[in-house]
Amino acid sequence: MRVTVKLVEKASGQFVDAELFDEVTEEHLLLAEEQWRPMIREARRKLPPELRPRNAHWDWTSKDRELALLANTFYAVQLADKIEGLLKVETVGHVCRLPEQSRKELVYIDYVETAPWNIKVLMNALGEPPKYALVGTRLIEAAVRQSFEEGFKGRVGLHAVPTSHDFYIKVCGMTPVAPDPNKENLLWCEFTPEQAAKL
Repeated sequence: MRVTVKLVEKASGQFVDAELFDEVTEEHLLLAEEQWRPMIREARRKLPPELRPRNAHWDWTSKDRELALLANTFYAVQLADKIEGLLKVETVGHVCRLPEQSRKELVYIDYVETAPWNIKVLMNALGEPPKYALVGTRLIEAAVRQSFEEGFKGRVGLHAVPTSHDFYIKVCGMTPVAPDPNKENLLWCEFTPEQAAKL
């Protein structure tokens, strides 16, 4: 799957075309690490502890062995030679926790990350404006689309780090369920079919 998606260039306010695809390879993961991690580390050094990204230690190249697993799907958003965002979802082994859809199957977002130059708090630390908006939204939309394709009716779940709560709840419209003591007390959030249809 390879489709054109719209991002917003922050400087001009104009829509620009990027590619969303699920044919992610080791080369894409390596390229993201090379492009992202030095900038994230530099911004992290300049941020107060409460604003430091919890994903600074992530290494997408460590997930290359999972690319071939049928239960996993990796997505990327690319614009020209830059990886703008990455997403890993799992379709097996996860169920809903909201009472009205308890134990029903869902697509689980295991990892999602946007390039640091698109994250306002990181770019503020570096004294530069963010470049593009809607990258994260396009990746969440991909997970919802896969949920419908899998027959899960748009049900998607994830564990949200504190700095992402507003994005998932206010921007995407997910329901916050409860902190998960088995996952560092990260907040579990879910889409119902009705919420997914509105995204």
